[in-house]
Amino acid sequence: MLEWQEDSVGSIYNYLTPGCRICRQGAGLVLFVTGNCPRSCFYCPLSEERRGRDLVFADEMPVREIDDILAEACAIDALGTGITGGEPLLKLDYVLECIRALKRARGQSHHIHLYTGLLPGREVLEQLKQAGLDEIRFHPPISEWSRPIGLKEALRQAKALGLIAGVEIPSIKPSPAIIEAVRDADAFLNLNELEFSETNYAGLATAGYSPEDLGCGAIGSEEVAREHFLKDDIKVHFCPSRFKDAVQLKERLLRRANRTAQPFDFVSEEGTIIHGIIEGDLQAALQIIEDLEVPEGMYSCKEGRIEIAASILEDITEELKSVSCILSIIEKYPFEDGLVVERIPL
Repeated sequence: MLEWQEDSVGSIYNYLTPGCRICRQGAGLVLFVTGNCPRSCFYCPLSEERRGRDLVFADEMPVREIDDILAEACAIDALGTGITGGEPLLKLDYVLECIRALKRARGQSHHIHLYTGLLPGREVLEQLKQAGLDEIRFHPPISEWSRPIGLKEALRQAKALGLIAGVEIPSIKPSPAIIEAVRDADAFLNLNELEFSETNYAGLATAGYSPEDLGCGAIGSEEVAREHFLKDDIKVHFCPSRFKDAVQLKERLLRRANRTAQPFDFVSEEGTIIHGIIEGDLQAALQIIEDLEVPEGMYSCKEGRIEIAASILEDITEELKSVSCILSIIEKYPFEDGLVVERIPL
């Protein structure tokens, strides 16, 4: 008998795939390979920036070449990668190239899973497996939930090739046929809480859904999962919308911050970094810093600014104000040009 667990952010499960376990550690790279997709699901939360556009992102970083993907995997010390879209299999050759590159760079233990709304045949599944794919998650269109033609066979073929195989769908409505396909193939079922975004808000509202007072989850989505999908005889996991920010993003930011922070950066509990910024007459500011014998490891000269330990900047504020400088302490995401969460002028 599988043991049920429920955590503080609302995840409910009796089974977690390796991909999900890595995600919960914030150790998974999210590789978005294209925003193109043959479907137009009313619940798709994809942003306007990505929807319908053939762009590639590794986490939040735009990708120009595969080396950019490997650099991001290194920056967060990724234990695995989830390949998503759009529809990733529209770019099968590119996906295969990425899988091979990640396995070479990160080792064979680097777990790679892929989401697809298609039901690829054995030849494509073999190519994915041979390239190094470990796990595949099928997403049948909602129009086929009552009769998911081909799903059971796709699950069985994937498993026969040695892939961990399952279904991942939003928790919208009951689907005994999906449950039957998962049970018969001894596959897994991942349920995502229906989530509001800027791009799907109108579609969800038209379909009769309302957002929770706090958060992006749709009212009633969790209840559908509890009542109709959380069965003892299948491997199942319900993932709430708040998990993404409360756990996944936070843990991934912490991994990146702890690996990339400068010696003088303060890493917050949320994975942001805090340091001082000096702008303006940098030559005069640098002369003051050197005259005050600030240790070299406590500041760094960047284009258009000097970054410095926040506590040191506070101590030498008066001296720096004697020249034409703008001083502030910032909290930002741990990227070179990361989003500034807060700026405190000095």
